[in-house]
Amino acid sequence: MSLNLDDVDRKILRELQNDGRASFRDVSARISVSTPTVSSRVQAMVEVGLIRGYSTMLDADMLGQVSVVLLLESKPADLDKVVEKIKDQELVRQIYVLSDSRVMCILSFYNQFKYQRFLESLASVPEITRMDNSMVMRVPKESPRAALTDEAGLLIKCYYCGHMMKDEGVKIKLDGKYHYLCCSVCERLYREKYEKLKKSAGTLKPVVQAHPPHEH
Repeated sequence: MSLNLDDVDRKILRELQNDGRASFRDVSARISVSTPTVSSRVQAMVEVGLIRGYSTMLDADMLGQVSVVLLLESKPADLDKVVEKIKDQELVRQIYVLSDSRVMCILSFYNQFKYQRFLESLASVPEITRMDNSMVMRVPKESPRAALTDEAGLLIKCYYCGHMMKDEGVKIKLDGKYHYLCCSVCERLYREKYEKLKKSAGTLKPVVQAHPPHEH
């Protein structure tokens, strides 16, 4: 696939967003393309990271959970440190790094005591300069953050240098999978690195015993 989503890509994504349980056969029937086309397009979008997975949206209120919006302030240079402190916490469901040196988190939890302990742990993080929190009272709308429009394209990170690719770049196929590079220089360096890793992996052969020990 290219960095420009075509109509078929968009139709597939809309069907999957509307019904994540739909099979490739179901999607193909709905948009009038073959099942192999749907399968190959989805696989390509999974490989580049556009489709990040399939999940079931649960109603937190029906599960008896309390939700809170938490805003954390820090210096711009400390934002990544703040994220590292909180990202693996079970009650932290979403994290957004904002442009004004703040981190916004959505928390959901059953146990008020665990929530209080979490806040107390944040109070001891020196990079956090201020905290504000508000309880979520109602959720009139809750949709996935990615909004698919006709103008949507793809911004893929170069597999070698990590820069975002706004142009077509270079697409190569290695061992049956596509790899995306921003330029011919990164392509050459990436191929060299790939081959070195393959050779090094090939030299790590498992140790096989010629004569297994006798069982007693």
